[in-house]
Amino acid sequence: MDIKIKDLIIDKISGEWGEEIINGIGTNIIRTTNFTNLGTINFSNIVQRRIDQRKIEQKQLIQGDIIIEKSGGSPTQPVGRVVYFDLETDKIYLCNNFTAVLRPNKLKIYPKYFFYQLFVGHIRGKTLKYQNKTTGIINLKLDNYINEKIFVPSRQDQIRIAEVLTKVETLIQQRKESIDLLDDFLRSTFLDMFGDPVKNEKKWEKVPLNKFGKIITGNTPPRNNLNNFSEEHIEWIKTDNILLDETFATKSKEYLSKEGLSKSRFVDKGALLVACIAGSIESVGRASLTDRKVSFNQQINAIQPNKDINSYFLYWLFKISRTYIQNHSTQGMKKILTKGIFEKILMIKPSINLQNKFALIVEKAEKVKEQYKESLKELENLFGTLSQKAFKGELDLSKLDVSTQIREIEKKVEAESGLDISLETKLTKQMQQFIKQTADIQKRLALANNMIPKALFQQIENINKTIEPFQNLNKIPEQLALAMKSFDGIKSITSQLNQEAKEQFQTKLTWEEVNFEMVANWIKDEYSEYHFNSEILINFLENERVTFSNYHSSEELKTNPKLNEADDIKSFVFSALKGKNQFIKLEQFFYDAVSENVQLKLRSDDYEIIKDKEKELRSGIYFKVVE
Repeated sequence: MDIKIKDLIIDKISGEWGEEIINGIGTNIIRTTNFTNLGTINFSNIVQRRIDQRKIEQKQLIQGDIIIEKSGGSPTQPVGRVVYFDLETDKIYLCNNFTAVLRPNKLKIYPKYFFYQLFVGHIRGKTLKYQNKTTGIINLKLDNYINEKIFVPSRQDQIRIAEVLTKVETLIQQRKESIDLLDDFLRSTFLDMFGDPVKNEKKWEKVPLNKFGKIITGNTPPRNNLNNFSEEHIEWIKTDNILLDETFATKSKEYLSKEGLSKSRFVDKGALLVACIAGSIESVGRASLTDRKVSFNQQINAIQPNKDINSYFLYWLFKISRTYIQNHSTQGMKKILTKGIFEKILMIKPSINLQNKFALIVEKAEKVKEQYKESLKELENLFGTLSQKAFKGELDLSKLDVSTQIREIEKKVEAESGLDISLETKLTKQMQQFIKQTADIQKRLALANNMIPKALFQQIENINKTIEPFQNLNKIPEQLALAMKSFDGIKSITSQLNQEAKEQFQTKLTWEEVNFEMVANWIKDEYSEYHFNSEILINFLENERVTFSNYHSSEELKTNPKLNEADDIKSFVFSALKGKNQFIKLEQFFYDAVSENVQLKLRSDDYEIIKDKEKELRSGIYFKVVE
């Protein structure tokens, strides 16, 4: 049935801004700057204000509240964004006066379903007809908006719809974070290879930009002659086609004709386009590469690089040096980086060989990024399709299973990445689990030096029961046969161990007995001056600290997405790389053992782990502790 929003809420609560804190600690205030476009709240930059205690008691946020933007918006983003307050905490949070709280009546509607209805409604432009503009600010006519009706199915269906959309939304968030991590990885790799280009600790030669290539300022053919423009001949790029998170300039909506091109300036594939005129300092210095021939307007300076400058190196040089570039712009209301100033900016210029080595890494990362973006687009389309049908009552929830669709999307990424999953698909999940468990136990036996925890003996007994059906197969897959042979050896070894050795090993902690702070302290104690990779870290933990480090493979995470929420080693490292781990910060870099692009510093025990491997196998992502 369709029910008005106002009939589904207990209260509509206005926000508070209060006063500046003079002494002591204030109240946490959520602003629209804390809103993410995924409907979540970014708690990293919460402000505190002095709020009257009576108002705190009236307006304190509780789990399940929906915060809606009352004032804000932009020409490309309507006012009315919503976020879901999903925090169960003793801390006090309020929202500011540019927002309001819609507190759902939990007896009438499931809060997360209610949130998704409003979230998707905003994406589809439902708030547009309820906004008005006063004194330059776009406001939402909230009292009119909550008269809007939404579809409300049975309670059971609401919960099911919310669960499915949450699952897809979580995967969307993870895919976006994976794309961000690729950029973090390339940034880290650049700094490892070339150092900070502004500080120039590696003492590279610094030359003006006009030594990097030909500097060209764009222009606009006369608009009073319509023959200068067409719908297809050559793109005419403007600064809104130069985005911070896109390596290449996006497709332009405007094109020039042959006649217009003859009056304009253009660059070929491999040029760098830089925004040099903008209304704010933040927009100056944005850069994108061209992957086709394009023309461009006068707000852009371009560099068509010389043969001794690699385009990917140039792009990342600008990306990392953006603040340095911005500092060269004029100080007026309109920020301008003139061609005369631009071409004199001094930048580091390493050897072309080293630039090319970095570019090879970038090319590989860009291919993976494109595959991630394609799967992200498919996941977003899946979310859109599911929500549209669900909120119209057209989704058959009795037959709904998005796991197959998600798996198909993930398989495309694997296939395009060149991963060989053909052998794995020939094995049943039970076989794959047996093979993995056997490999894990072998590794733990090697690390234990013949000292086995009691829990592991129980695990071996349980696995022994699962192997019986495999022994009667007419043809046993090679992987399974090898695992069965290994398991026979494991049983032989463990039967010879005495109880004293077992008890001795049990002094190590189990993974359930440790927390992220303990793991962070162990790593800082051992690796503050050394590098390590995932294999080295797991070996260190299992050999010296814990009985098992709770590591989930990529395949496990795909078949059981709930494991993404587990506190395993992957989540520990991921949070440390993203700056979300309060106990430790890590940086990653790519080590190429063939070219030895980085001087690895390893503990002697860790060197023993990798010394006999082929160079290709020693290559990969390594980590270092950031002080």
